[in-house]
Amino acid sequence: MRRGEALALKWENIDFENNKIIIHYHSDTLEIEPSRWGYYTYLNGKREAGEWEDQDIYFYALEFVHEQRKGLTELEINDTSIIHITNEGITYADEFDRKHFISFEDCAMNGPTASCVAERDITKWYFKFYSSSISIKFVFRSLFAFKKRKRFEALGQSIIDSGYSSYDLS
Repeated sequence: MRRGEALALKWENIDFENNKIIIHYHSDTLEIEPSRWGYYTYLNGKREAGEWEDQDIYFYALEFVHEQRKGLTELEINDTSIIHITNEGITYADEFDRKHFISFEDCAMNGPTASCVAERDITKWYFKFYSSSISIKFVFRSLFAFKKRKRFEALGQSIIDSGYSSYDLS
């Protein structure tokens, strides 16, 4: 895997005019620009100490992304990111179009009962799965209530058809 793929960079992260790479994550911004002997880095506009060599800048940027995610306890994802639902779990795509899998079996081990994989609230239109590392919350949004309800009920039925349940918070 190439370094740019590992960081999930897109073309909009590259500022060709100013010769910089810019990574935005929540309220923080990391900028990387070349210098005479390596690279300068700026975190939220403030230059970090020292210069970095080619191999170091990749690890610095990767560490930045991991540090930003440490405090994250819940990941909110639009329900339209769901790619496929099977009896084993849900495959979805993140904001970088990388595929992830939520295992119903793993969620049941973290849930309040042996078969409960998520909590749901139809008044707030979400399912939150009890995944091991971070809670994954699928939020249902649509201009048309009937479409939103149909997708919400379909996910609930898929969970039931797989032999699991979800806890109703409504």
